Amino acid sequence: MARRALLVAALALLSACDPDTVVHKVGWFATMRHQRNIKPYARPIPPVEGAVPVAGAELPLTRELADRLANPRTRTAESLNRGQWVFQTYCQVCHGERGQGDGPVSLAGGGPFPGVPSLVDPTRPKMTDGAIYGMIVEAQRMGRGLMPRYGDKIHGNDRWDLVNYVRNLQLNARGNR
Repeated sequence: MARRALLVAALALLSACDPDTVVHKVGWFATMRHQRNIKPYARPIPPVEGAVPVAGAELPLTRELADRLANPRTRTAESLNRGQWVFQTYCQVCHGERGQGDGPVSLAGGGPFPGVPSLVDPTRPKMTDGAIYGMIVEAQRMGRGLMPRYGDKIHGNDRWDLVNYVRNLQLNARGNR
C-alpha cells in the first residue's frame, strides 16, 4: 500500500512538472530559451561576390547562354502530360488555357495585368527551346520585366516538359488556323 501511494505521488509530481514553467523560473534556462538567433528563411543572406556554388546551384542564365541550350527531353506523351500539369499550375492564370495571353489575371482575360503575351502567336515559334527555358527560369533577365521568375518553383525536367508543352500548344495553334 505504501509503495502504491509512493508511486501515485511520484506520478502526480511528474505530471505536474511542466518544462516550460520550470524554464521560465530558472534564470539561466530562460536566457537559453530566448536567445538571439537567426530564424531560417527570415532574412536570407546573399552569397559573397565571386563565391562559387558547391551544392549544385545554377549559374545565372543570360539570353546568349539560353539560346545555346538544347532540350534534352523528347516530346513524349509523358513529357507533354507533365508539361500540361506544370502549365496549368503556374502559367495558365496569365497565358490562358491555350497560351493566347488571355488568362484570368491578364487584361485580355478581364484581369488587371496588361501586356501578357500570347505564347502561340507567329513570332513565338522562332524562339529556341533554350530561350523558352530561360523565360521559365528567369524571365526578367530574358527581357520580360513583368513576368515573375519561376526558376525557384519549377525544377529539373519539369522545365523542359513545360517547354515541350508550349511547343505543342504552338503546333496546335498553327494547325487550327
